[in-house]
Amino acid sequence: MPIFIDGHVHIYPEFPVDQFLAAAWDNFSRIADSSKISSDLHYVLVLTEGQGFDFFTRFKQQAVPLNDAVGERDLSSSWSFYRTDEPDSLIARKGKASMVIVAGRQIISRENIELLSLLSSFKVEDHTLSLEDLAKTIAADGGLPVVPWGVGKWLGARGKVVESLLHSRRDYPLFLGDNGNRPSFWPESVLISQARDLHVPILSGSDPLPLISHLSRPGSSGAFLRQGKLSMKHPAASLSRLLINEKDIAGFFNCTGPFQFVIDQLRINLRKQSSRIFEKSGS
Repeated sequence: MPIFIDGHVHIYPEFPVDQFLAAAWDNFSRIADSSKISSDLHYVLVLTEGQGFDFFTRFKQQAVPLNDAVGERDLSSSWSFYRTDEPDSLIARKGKASMVIVAGRQIISRENIELLSLLSSFKVEDHTLSLEDLAKTIAADGGLPVVPWGVGKWLGARGKVVESLLHSRRDYPLFLGDNGNRPSFWPESVLISQARDLHVPILSGSDPLPLISHLSRPGSSGAFLRQGKLSMKHPAASLSRLLINEKDIAGFFNCTGPFQFVIDQLRINLRKQSSRIFEKSGS
């Protein structure tokens, strides 16, 4: 059974959750239709929540048992959440539409490099562990460590740290990630090419930014497994096994256009500057 995965998902307070989930469903469905796949498939959103964010716990508090998915709740005009038999996954449903939502965190290493901890609620303070130690700790806790591409984040000294990890001898799974924020004119990173040569899987995602225009981003970029059985009682555990054992993880992308990329970067930088000014004025 085909599985479409957005492996890098952020939700922000300014995003209406119902609209966010509807956008994910629409994007996944459009990708599936363009791939000529119309039935018997799964859609998965893997949350990668940064410090100070925990929407997964909020959704979990709203969730009811999965066997309550029939009846009036299934006819609801909004998305509802259902518990599975594991702590780090939920099922989101609206009518006949259904998606798996899996917990995950975004953690910053001591070298100021982002690392994603997928399929796990594992938390550690930012800037406390080196990239290598952080990857080992995530894997030991049962998560999948993914080093995601970001604008300028693999350049210079930080790029050498990522490359060193990529070429290291490891006894745990490691993934690299591309994402939909890479503009159409920006070539794929050399480290992504190296990862493929080293048989390190690429697990990508949409990586929405804290901009209201990115409300429509989830499900627009990610990874695709052509065949796999996803348990609805233990979707995180079964997805973890599939990703670790899969030799051919395909990607799908809706890359940002040049003009939109420039606008997004200007807005993000303005937001950061405004935040710094606000913090200084309040201190």
